[in-house]
Amino acid sequence: MICYQNRLSGEQEDSALVSHISEQVAEICGHEHLIQSGNIYDIAHAVASFIDDSDHSHSVDSSYLVMLASQALSSIGEGEAAHRVYLFGTGMVRPAQWEVSGSEAMWVLDLREMTVLADADLEIVFFNSLAMILDSIAAVWDETGGNGVLGLRHVSSAVAALLGGFESKNQMQDLTSEIKDMCTCKLESVSQDRNWESVPLVMDLDVNS
Repeated sequence: MICYQNRLSGEQEDSALVSHISEQVAEICGHEHLIQSGNIYDIAHAVASFIDDSDHSHSVDSSYLVMLASQALSSIGEGEAAHRVYLFGTGMVRPAQWEVSGSEAMWVLDLREMTVLADADLEIVFFNSLAMILDSIAAVWDETGGNGVLGLRHVSSAVAALLGGFESKNQMQDLTSEIKDMCTCKLESVSQDRNWESVPLVMDLDVNS
């Protein structure tokens, strides 16, 4: 929750909100040059102005700011940056330290967050979304040449949602393997496209925790 005062209290408070949004977007996208610094400020100012003009007179949830920033980026054609802001800003993808991965860079993807979509064929949507997410976050392994770990969180919850609650043990195991295999295949393809020397290891954190 971000607390602030609206424009009626002066420009200092407004600038604080703009600075907060700018810092969040720059931290996620700026160092990889996905978006120019001038555009980051414009997006932050537009989001802050929207907040000022809305009913949020004293505070606004951080996730709501992330959503607004992502929508604003998408509206000006910054699709890749919009995806990154949403994924990292909401915590769907986050870095993690874990003794099993040693010194390798590990990033955790929360699959349960992907199963809230209401669609006639949720499994197709899920796998398409998963491929898009891996494309969006691939740059996090550029520095290590692909050496690292993709940790999958809440795999069992995602599988249960995809199977609609009528799953058998074999079906659960088969779909879990399919998800891991798909991630591995996708990262192998990404590795070739980005000229990595290695491919991130895919781990099911439900099993390895």
